[in-house]
Amino acid sequence: MEDVRKILSGSSRQGPMTSRASVREFDDMHLMQQVKQADVHHSETPSDFEHWQPGPITGVHLKQADDQQGQQQQNSGSSNGSAGDWNHNQPKGKSAEALMLYLGGARSHPVALVDDRRVRPYAMKAGESAMYALSGTGQMLFHNDDGSFLVAVNNQPEQSTDNKDKERFASLRHVVKSKQSREIKKGQQVQSHKHEGETVNLEVRTTSSRIEFRAGDTVVGYYDKSAGTWCFIGKVLLGDSNEGNMRQVHRKDDIDDAGNKPETYAKKVFAL
Repeated sequence: MEDVRKILSGSSRQGPMTSRASVREFDDMHLMQQVKQADVHHSETPSDFEHWQPGPITGVHLKQADDQQGQQQQNSGSSNGSAGDWNHNQPKGKSAEALMLYLGGARSHPVALVDDRRVRPYAMKAGESAMYALSGTGQMLFHNDDGSFLVAVNNQPEQSTDNKDKERFASLRHVVKSKQSREIKKGQQVQSHKHEGETVNLEVRTTSSRIEFRAGDTVVGYYDKSAGTWCFIGKVLLGDSNEGNMRQVHRKDDIDDAGNKPETYAKKVFAL
């Protein structure tokens, strides 16, 4: 207990070990994501420090929103303080917020824990959870007692510039994707990475009006909601994977029990 008191006493002499900050921007080109800049107190803007995230979840928060009023005041030369006073030109736009941890009391090497009330889904019930899009569209992987839901929407993002919806899709896919290197050398230029996959082997994709089955970039089947139509390209077997046990249906010369011939027919559809 005496050792704990000594540690706490030393920490208090060095300064507070925690504080709050608004984050201007993040940098994800590192093995551990970094905060580019954050504003803690007036005239205190640390940069390029670690942002710790709970694995296996990761994401890049939105930049701080433009502060039009603050920019106008800065351009006009107005200030809330006199010369030599604190810096009053720090941005005040809406932003992600950080809990700053100063390990050992050293403010020169902070670590940030971040959340963003601009986009976080709320009003969840006990036991529910979600991994959500930090763009603020409302897209998420959501879990409750009924099941798990991969949710795609067409809503505009939080920082939309044109206020227009966008047709998006939900995809369940098997892909080819290279592993990322676990070593980044000093001064190395880090390339962007196709986390969704470089090429697609097989995929099920759904939009607001259509379900598609894909082999690579080729659509091999779909359901169109507006037309109420299923379409499959290639051989379709119904009821048994053994073609020898099947009979072809809707052949050109087939007739029904009433003696009617089919108006249309499929050449490669089989059924028991």
